Amino acid sequence: MISGKEVALQRKLKIEPIEGSYNSYTVNEKEKRDWSGNVYLACVTAILAIAFFS
Repeated sequence: MISGKEVALQRKLKIEPIEGSYNSYTVNEKEKRDWSGNVYLACVTAILAIAFFS
């Protein structure tokens, strides 16, 4: 990392055995969604709508 700051990511792992194999597993990784971008976009849209209709 360039900045030297560590960012904690919350991840959800789902480990499933592969059928027809011995000691082989698939790891499906799903990251927790970051809603801050959507909240920011909704606020900007609301401000623009209020400005447009005023």
